[in-house]
Amino acid sequence: MVVERPDDLVDSPWSIWLRGFPPASRVEVTATVAGWGRAPWRSWAAFETDSSGEAALAKATAFAGSYRGVSPMGLFWSMERQEDETAGPAMALTGAFPVTLTAGSRGGARAEITLDRRLASAGVTRRDVQADGVVGTLFTQASPGPHPAVIVLAGSGGGAWLSPAALLASRGYAALALGYFRMPGLPHGLVNIPIEYFEAAITWLRETVRPREDFIAVIGVSRGGELALLLAASIPEINAVVAYVPSGVLFGPFGPSEPGDNRPRAAWTHRGRPLPHLGENNRTVDWSAVDQKRTPIVERSVYLTMLRDRDAVERSSIPIERTRGPVLLISGKDDDQWPSFDLAQIAYRRLQGHRHPYPFAHLSYEGAGHGITFPYTPTTSTSYVHPVNGRTYSLGGHPAMTAGANADSWPKVLAFLEDARRQRR
Repeated sequence: MVVERPDDLVDSPWSIWLRGFPPASRVEVTATVAGWGRAPWRSWAAFETDSSGEAALAKATAFAGSYRGVSPMGLFWSMERQEDETAGPAMALTGAFPVTLTAGSRGGARAEITLDRRLASAGVTRRDVQADGVVGTLFTQASPGPHPAVIVLAGSGGGAWLSPAALLASRGYAALALGYFRMPGLPHGLVNIPIEYFEAAITWLRETVRPREDFIAVIGVSRGGELALLLAASIPEINAVVAYVPSGVLFGPFGPSEPGDNRPRAAWTHRGRPLPHLGENNRTVDWSAVDQKRTPIVERSVYLTMLRDRDAVERSSIPIERTRGPVLLISGKDDDQWPSFDLAQIAYRRLQGHRHPYPFAHLSYEGAGHGITFPYTPTTSTSYVHPVNGRTYSLGGHPAMTAGANADSWPKVLAFLEDARRQRR
């Protein structure tokens, strides 16, 4: 086997060739990663060599295996955990995780190679932050700055969304994976989170890394995508926003309130006032639309009933047109967690209606679920156990389609950020 760049970032595609096998023979290739948790992750595919005993996996058709057809990185996105668990891969944030490729033919020919994949390139440093009330993890490059800055926001599970922050640092950004609940010193639930906390985080980030061209973008996923849109509409220092599987309307609280907090419950507050959300006094919500006995739970139906209340939609819509920069929305049309396409369209239509003076786009993907992120990682976990309430939810989507969405959207995200930064010059 021959591989270009056997040590590379996780978002970089690999070119893999089979050579030296019998002509026109079946060759099975297995990919294994052992360092993503208790059990290994594995995939396999069968190919046919040409008359020279070779096959370029970027072009060859897999006629059997964990995926079928032509998919240059199919051996990576089609990996499955070798135990019955719903968690995704636990990737190392620094250092490499080895991927072992083994190829064998029925005639006995065999080849093996170990490749290294990385979230963080050499020289990226990690700094855990607890300063001025701000909690998170800052990833920066060792190369001389200043670097443009990105704030990365997790979803309803809370904590910090570390993996894309490490990867963005590898791509030249000072990336702050910012916590806002379920971290030490922060609220236990997504309840009454003040916008002022994020203003303080931006002040801290500007003073600490002094971003190049004073550029600060915000990227969020799911409830973090909702939050990213809200922050972009509320804080003028934010220059660009990328929202993965987001909502253009505000949703309600999730998880426990803080002891002694007797205020009305909302997800977000501003200047001490709770911000209205879609579920508040909603006249059309039908909780029976969700089969609570089904595992995994598919929640999108109940959100669709909420959207029928046009007054509630209007009250809770994020004024995204106030954003002082470009906006990129990314959604999956087969999202079971919530209808991210419909919810993102609310924001997109507002931008259209107000003739937003900056570039904006909505990338929507047929067959993709809630798990859209950076590419070439396993997309086979289509359900997960929620860390807040312990219930199992469906992400939706077909693994191949979600993988395709990842591969298509990520280069566009990087180009979007670069274009937004150039506009600051």
